[in-house]
Amino acid sequence: MKRKGLLKDETEIKIVDLGAGSKVEKSNKRKVKSIARHSLSSAKFSRFLFRLIQDFKFENIIELGTSLGINTAYLATANPEASIFTFEADPNALKIAKEINKEHENILFYAGDISNSLPNTLQNSNPKIDLVYADANHTNEASINYFNIISPYLTSQSIYILDDIHWSAGMQKAWEELKGRKEVTSSIDLFDAGLLFFNPDFEKQHYVLDF
Repeated sequence: MKRKGLLKDETEIKIVDLGAGSKVEKSNKRKVKSIARHSLSSAKFSRFLFRLIQDFKFENIIELGTSLGINTAYLATANPEASIFTFEADPNALKIAKEINKEHENILFYAGDISNSLPNTLQNSNPKIDLVYADANHTNEASINYFNIISPYLTSQSIYILDDIHWSAGMQKAWEELKGRKEVTSSIDLFDAGLLFFNPDFEKQHYVLDF
C-alpha cells in the first residue's frame, strides 16, 4: 500500500542529489510519484531483501540511499529486533521516508553526505555488520569508497549488496573491482544488483543468475 501511495503522490519536492543523478529527469524539482516510478526497487527485489534477512537472521543492517524508504520498511519488518542504519543525503526524501516508517522503532536515520556520516557513525558504534544494501551515489568512486569504509566492520558471514551494477560504465567498473577483491570469496550477479560474500569456506566463484 505504501508503494502504491508513493506512485500516486503528486507532491513536488526539491531534490538534493550528491551522486550520479537521474538518467530520466534533469530538473531538481520532481513529483514524488516520478521519483518512486524511476528509483524504487521492484517489489520482487524488495521481497528478496526481506527473505534474505529472515533466512540469515541478520541483526545489524546498513542501507546506503534511503530514498523514499520503501526498502527500509522491508528491512525493518523482516526482523523487528534488527538495527537498521539507513543513510540519505537528500533531506526532503528522508522526510518522506521517516513518515513512511514512523511505526518502525528499529530504524536509525542519518542525513547528509554519506561519505561523512557513514564513517562517523561506524566509528562511534563499532558494529559488526551482517548485511549492506548499497544503493546511493551511483558512481565508481563513491561505490568503492563506501565499501572501503564499511569493510573493517564486515565478518565472514556478511553479505554486501551493490545495487544497479550495470547502470553505467562506472558502476560496472566498481562491481568488477569489488568482486575481485581478495577478501571477497564469491559473488552473484543478479543483473539489477550484485551480492558479495566473504566466507573463507566458499570456493572463489562468480555466478550470474537470472533473477
